[in-house]
Amino acid sequence: MSCYIRHMKEFLGEIGINPGSKEERKEVDLAVRRAIGRDASERCNEVWKEVKTWLHDEDKNRELALKLEKEFV
Repeated sequence: MSCYIRHMKEFLGEIGINPGSKEERKEVDLAVRRAIGRDASERCNEVWKEVKTWLHDEDKNRELALKLEKEFV
């Protein structure tokens, strides 16, 4: 299970993704991993480290939002 989805609540909410259940959070976790090119077997803290770089880079942030919107919205 993802350790970082709770830290992405604001970002996800802005694009209309509000995972409530454990299953929904897992789906979002896997989608985020696919979007940034990470494997489902990678440790959560390593994925979060990469996600943070995407969130702080304007172009990557937009790209991540678009990829996730395609899957969920």
